[in-house]
Amino acid sequence: MPELLDAGFIGNYFPTLSGMTYLNNASTGIPPVTAIEAMKRYLDRMARAEDSFEENLETLNAVRGLLAKLLGGDSSQYGLVPSTSEGINIFAHGVEYPRGSNIVICDLEFPANFVPWQNVARIYGAQLRVVKSQDGAAPIDRFREKIDENTRVVAVSQVQFASGFRTQLRELAQVVHSVGGYLFADIIQAAGCIETELVKETVDFAAAQAAKWLLGPVSAGFIYARKEIIDEIRPRFLGWWGVKDVEDFSYFERVPQADARKFEVGSASFMAYAGFIESLRLLLKIPAGIREKAALDNATYLRKRLSEIGVGCYDFGSKGNSAIVSCAPPNVDSIYTRLSNEKIHCSVRNGRLRVSPHFYNTHEEIDRLIEHLR
Repeated sequence: MPELLDAGFIGNYFPTLSGMTYLNNASTGIPPVTAIEAMKRYLDRMARAEDSFEENLETLNAVRGLLAKLLGGDSSQYGLVPSTSEGINIFAHGVEYPRGSNIVICDLEFPANFVPWQNVARIYGAQLRVVKSQDGAAPIDRFREKIDENTRVVAVSQVQFASGFRTQLRELAQVVHSVGGYLFADIIQAAGCIETELVKETVDFAAAQAAKWLLGPVSAGFIYARKEIIDEIRPRFLGWWGVKDVEDFSYFERVPQADARKFEVGSASFMAYAGFIESLRLLLKIPAGIREKAALDNATYLRKRLSEIGVGCYDFGSKGNSAIVSCAPPNVDSIYTRLSNEKIHCSVRNGRLRVSPHFYNTHEEIDRLIEHLR
């Protein structure tokens, strides 16, 4: 293990991991103690009437800057929203859909990334085309079959929540951009784990929130927009946070922000972002390559051990695998109950056991899981 990921480093930031085997990061990650302490300090300042609007603005600006360091681009490309779902809806309703337009998604998506597109297709009269997956994967060739000159948006998760299939965003973006469409990416199952530079991936818009691999609190969400499209996307809702001179409360004709902040509508969850900033700082202490390598090493070891005991799992190869491992032990519901009773945390998704180790997990923890799956 790299020096930063030794037991002392993990124990200092994540002391609760010593009392359980936590392999459920695709549901929620464990926040570092620094994030928990920051949220407590925020509440304490509120109770003492010591909180400051200016300090809260500084926190939000710092979060945007740290997101840029983590995921690429610069802070002007990031806006803060309560959830991935809100981020998806902001983009989905901000796109123009001329007559005959279509939207392409796949059937692996979490509801957050298909319900909005179903709704948008009904409202604006666009055709919704659904790529059919096979064995947990939706290869780019299957998207090519659905994409044509009338495709306005292709919406996909960078990593699929249930199967763990990983989409090669840059390759898909080339296909989408060749017909003049936009590529939207739900990155909630990748950000904080998979090394990603959104500018290099050439996605047009992305959304996520902090509570999974980013190890932050719920309600600390964000969006990313490619600089070239910020002026093209017109938010259907404009609030006081999305306009210039946010600190001036007097009445005058307001102008939207010139950057991704124009997609912010109302007040942010300051307490959530006070915690999220510490989660981001912790993640940035660990080089992205090391974070990804540690998580993927755990997942690779898990696939190997599952094979040894005869439990099948999805394996998409080096380009398609992520840190999410979907496997098929018999009697999965009873196994899940037994694991929970033993404080071994996983999930059941689509009738399969989903195991999702992060950088702070170990082979020994995976061995403990395997002993209960034999």
